[in-house]
Amino acid sequence: MKRTRPAPWRVAAVAAVSCSLLVPVPAALASVSEQQAVNEAGKPAAEGRATIKRDDYGVPHIYADTTQDLFYGYGYAVAEDRLFQMEMAKRSVLGTTAEVLGEPGLEHDRLTRSGFDPEDIHRQIEALPQEDRDVLEGYAEGFNKRIDDVLADRENLLPKQFTDYGFEPSRWTGYDVAMIWIGTMANRFSDSTSEVANLQVRDRLVAEYGAGRGQELFDQILWTEDPTAPTTDPRTDHPQPEVPGEMPYDRAGRALGPQSTSTVFGAAASPSLLPVDPSLSDDGLETMARNGGEDWPHQQPTASNLWAVGSQKSADGGSVLLNGPQFGWFNPSYVYGVGLHGAGFDVTGNTPFGYPMVLFGTNKHISWGATAGPLDVNDVYQEKLNPQNPDQYWFDGAWRDMEVRQVTVQVKDGEDVVVEVRSTVHGFVTSVDEQNDTAYTKKRSWAGSEIESLLAWTKKTKATNWDEYLDQAENVGISINWYYADNDGNIGYVSPGHMPDRPENQDARLPAVGDGSMEWEGIRPFEENPQAFNPKQGYIANWNNQPGPGAVGDSGNWSDVDRVNEITSRLQAQRKLSTEDMWAINEETSFADLNIRYLRPYLEEAVRTLPAKDPLAQDARLLLDWDGQTRDEDADGSYDGPEPTIMRAWVKTLTEDVLKDDLPAEVYAKYAENVYARPGGSARPADAVKLIDNALQGEDSGVPQTVDLLNGRDGSEVVQKSYARAMTQLRDEHGEDPADWRTETVPHTYSTKNFMGIDQAGDDEALSTPIYMNRGTENNIISLNGEDAEACMAAPPGQSGFIAPDGTKSPHYSDQLGLYTNFECKQEHLSPAEVEKNLESVTTLH
Repeated sequence: MKRTRPAPWRVAAVAAVSCSLLVPVPAALASVSEQQAVNEAGKPAAEGRATIKRDDYGVPHIYADTTQDLFYGYGYAVAEDRLFQMEMAKRSVLGTTAEVLGEPGLEHDRLTRSGFDPEDIHRQIEALPQEDRDVLEGYAEGFNKRIDDVLADRENLLPKQFTDYGFEPSRWTGYDVAMIWIGTMANRFSDSTSEVANLQVRDRLVAEYGAGRGQELFDQILWTEDPTAPTTDPRTDHPQPEVPGEMPYDRAGRALGPQSTSTVFGAAASPSLLPVDPSLSDDGLETMARNGGEDWPHQQPTASNLWAVGSQKSADGGSVLLNGPQFGWFNPSYVYGVGLHGAGFDVTGNTPFGYPMVLFGTNKHISWGATAGPLDVNDVYQEKLNPQNPDQYWFDGAWRDMEVRQVTVQVKDGEDVVVEVRSTVHGFVTSVDEQNDTAYTKKRSWAGSEIESLLAWTKKTKATNWDEYLDQAENVGISINWYYADNDGNIGYVSPGHMPDRPENQDARLPAVGDGSMEWEGIRPFEENPQAFNPKQGYIANWNNQPGPGAVGDSGNWSDVDRVNEITSRLQAQRKLSTEDMWAINEETSFADLNIRYLRPYLEEAVRTLPAKDPLAQDARLLLDWDGQTRDEDADGSYDGPEPTIMRAWVKTLTEDVLKDDLPAEVYAKYAENVYARPGGSARPADAVKLIDNALQGEDSGVPQTVDLLNGRDGSEVVQKSYARAMTQLRDEHGEDPADWRTETVPHTYSTKNFMGIDQAGDDEALSTPIYMNRGTENNIISLNGEDAEACMAAPPGQSGFIAPDGTKSPHYSDQLGLYTNFECKQEHLSPAEVEKNLESVTTLH
């Protein structure tokens, strides 16, 4: 079924009860010159510390003269809109949910409290200059001011959820403000490692097939570098081999290519590792799953997409940046819209959990965005334990005592529980393998730099050019992808994070030996981090693909099968792109089937020689002519056409035919069970399709096919038989005519629990729309060209989560839900004059 091009970018310019009051894109939403002309309009009243001006969607713009007062106003505004959500977020990241939820919060609190040291964070904050502390302390002061106002008028201002759950809001400190960012950004997206799970899989393969074949198969299903994988820092902008057949090079000049998985790390690490209990439960893996990760082999939480074009490829010669951060979908929203004006700040955008910085936005000189961190900034160490004293581990030729810290978890309606937090020179203990007298610890390259990283995110919003932007990126220890665009038409990308300088004998896919023989040799220079400025191709695109050549890790499995191709193929299809063209890409990628692009060529080749009237050739045409879109245009609750149904059946039979006889049953199940997983957070191509694609490419694969997964069979024959089997199964199940085959759509749901599984709203506040969209939690698009600056955003369900004691909801509780569902957005007001034109309320804080 072919689809026509979607409608152009649409902007909502006025508040509306429904999503029907929409206007076309204005020529310019705001300009720098207009901002300068009416600068005085935004100044706070002389008698107040800060002024909060809310627009017609309830978005607060805070005006103040000092950093302390600006963030004082910001904290107050967040508490007005999201008091219960933020209370539960604070308890989630501190590990104090059991105090108000009772026993159901106990395991969460144990996991959380075992993963950070409060004293270390306090020390970092205490070492800050006062101007930096003002950000955190001012925010906390404003938040507490709102709490005081609420408790003084409970019958009108106390959010209903507090009464329903039977407790009152607690007071905030600068430490609490910082921990929101540390717990939901650093610990969620920069604390991942699959090394324990990888070791369990490798041991299982070796046990099944022997050391030689087992290791070969492990290298083939969990590779390091595939030179065909798309990179955000383009491979084409780096020196290429002079001789055909030679391999490209990584950022340190080492040869990369099909041989790299077995040669880049060497084999010295593996023989020193002791076996791992296949049933071992590891806190690190459990935390990854809680934070949005999936089952092996792709356990790291990965989320978000972005594309940007500069003067070379934009229709008006400026820059256009579109970001879709995929944190998941929640009520209240994961992100919070805000404008901060004063004390050197003049920024508008939105940010997760009301962070003390704007993660996605613009200051009219530059715009910026982010996607999940891809760099391998953590290592697991296998510690050998003293059989006579499991609190001792072997390091540098001697038994050392672990550090043991006791923390007390208070439990509502129950006894306090004491949790012992153990750590070694490498980091916190995440699991103990009693069967093998080993423990596993996690070492973070960014430990001790959490507050510096947080403030770099805050300060980058003052940057006006690429150099100033990079200066702050260099101060970020956690792994994240940062993006840049400016009013001169420049675009840039950098992947900050402290990259460890690992010893040559360490296989980064597996735990390191903890006896002192595999210690890091330092942190690699920032200049080696993936980065690009005005790439030759004229655009930057990312959907959690490989950041740059040579940037490898323990769980990426980056290959030519990558969802970023849904974006880049559309960018490449047009010589120049307008803002409307950029916005249209978002709708198409949101509904794209992520497997058909890679399997269609094999199906076409498999039936190429068949007569046109051959039943299999006719069946194949259904997918060969499909546009790859999974929509429900007639709103009947099923995906349009038979193609989504066919794909789900065929990928399943193809996975079985290629992989089942070459993998142990429990390893095969990890691929087979997630072929077309139920859509949820951030859908990706099936991991099985990556292996199948490599197998069908054979010698042309970017990953050496040492083990023949086709077992000598012709690839086209395998494709033919698997497709025919799938069609037979579907006819048996749905009837002879494919036109009748349908698969029910999955709704797009907004959870009342935060990403850690902790309540942040009442059960009766769950929301949903008819069909899942694989897109950002919010979407924003920002265009800059000289003095013109335009920004349009949609952050569902709405700006406010406030429900009054009598059950009355804020008018901005869900007024962005219709915009988002219909791929529309609301105009952001980038100047005081625009805020005044769309003013809903003014609050002056003293």
